Amino acid sequence: MPPIERPCSSQTSKGRPTHAAPIYYCKKWFTQKKYAPEVWTEAQAKDAHGRGQAYSVLVDSLEEPFCVILVMAEAVVVDFFDEHLRKILSYQFQLVASGRLFLSMAIHREFDGESDKVASGTSYGFSEDGKVRIDRETFLPEHSLEVAHSETDVSSNYESVPKFGQYEAFMKMER
Repeated sequence: MPPIERPCSSQTSKGRPTHAAPIYYCKKWFTQKKYAPEVWTEAQAKDAHGRGQAYSVLVDSLEEPFCVILVMAEAVVVDFFDEHLRKILSYQFQLVASGRLFLSMAIHREFDGESDKVASGTSYGFSEDGKVRIDRETFLPEHSLEVAHSETDVSSNYESVPKFGQYEAFMKMER
């Protein structure tokens, strides 16, 4: 399936500009096996979008995507990958009363060498009133969990619900 070129205004961590990053569609990205078992055409994805059914957008490559955007009726989940196709950063956006998507969770993971074992991770849970819960969890060499609470300006945590084919706002690692 040929890639669909979409404009974007930033650069990927792999040094590839996303201003012309090809995108591909699939039913769902299989994280554990690191592939898209059911690749879709643009027409199939557009149909799913119109019916409010979930589908995934693979950015930059079908086999080694820079990120995968899971589009659902009331949420968008974005997973960014390293060179070993491990999820290093995830963003979860939830539909809120204003009709916009709100970044409610961000998760950063670090891995043990080149293995797929998560060595540590930090999750940030955001609420619309600016409260933040931060969980810092270490898995290797032994398990530990630190929980902190904070407040922040969350005005930049909002994104518009994407129209079909317009995913640029979700391709940003830096938020």
